[in-house]
Amino acid sequence: MLAAVLHILCLLPLTTQIMRRDPQRDVWLFTSICIAALGTVVVLGLTGEEVQSRGFTAALHWSELSVILIFGGLVICKGPKQIWRLAGYIGGYLLLFGGIAGFFNVFEPVFDPSVSEPVLYSGWLWVHIGTSLVTYALVTLAAIAAMAYIVQENALKNRRPNRWSRRLPPLRDSEYTLVGFLKWSAWVLVVGIFTGFALRQVEDQSLFYLDHKMLLTLLGFAVICALIFIHEKSTLRGRMAVRFVLGAWLLLTLAFPGVRFVSGYLIG
Repeated sequence: MLAAVLHILCLLPLTTQIMRRDPQRDVWLFTSICIAALGTVVVLGLTGEEVQSRGFTAALHWSELSVILIFGGLVICKGPKQIWRLAGYIGGYLLLFGGIAGFFNVFEPVFDPSVSEPVLYSGWLWVHIGTSLVTYALVTLAAIAAMAYIVQENALKNRRPNRWSRRLPPLRDSEYTLVGFLKWSAWVLVVGIFTGFALRQVEDQSLFYLDHKMLLTLLGFAVICALIFIHEKSTLRGRMAVRFVLGAWLLLTLAFPGVRFVSGYLIG
């Protein structure tokens, strides 16, 4: 419980960025990102959740850390199209996941959810874990940019910009950001799918058997590729692109933390 409270407190400075009149890429933003990252690392140390763990709360915490690190790196490197204006919304997302992880950590199963030794010492495992975390983080950032697009579009359509829409990136910047993140996630996900099949060979499993995780991952990849193809070949814009992005995020959420929740709390 102490770890969960500490985690939430460390995410609050990043979340409060949403209250700034004019978001800036400044010391306050850098400090809030560092506090969020450091707090998540400390919580992982206190809970002992290893990156290869198959527990539900571990999946949430490590995915949060991945989002923070990638977002922070993009902010430091002056990332695409004023992405720092999404800081408060990213903080709110992380706060939601942190609260869910803290709640379910009380009911964490007592069995050891770690992987077996043959897989643990395989290099494929670490590449697969890394690509899975990066893919999910990129699609998450794309989904947040998609929500920003909806808020900005509604404000422009009604000709009533409000304090929330004024703090967001411009409409075209949000669209550029969400499509760009999806393109990067598609390349990383290819490696993740390949290493997933390689791990099956290490575990002496059939390469042609599709479990829930692999099926949802392949569906998410198909949705991402469909959006990229249609976007490049036509004038797919607006809410249709947003639906593709949110659909891909939902599928990958079900494939990554969702499957672990079912196996840990419902089936386990």
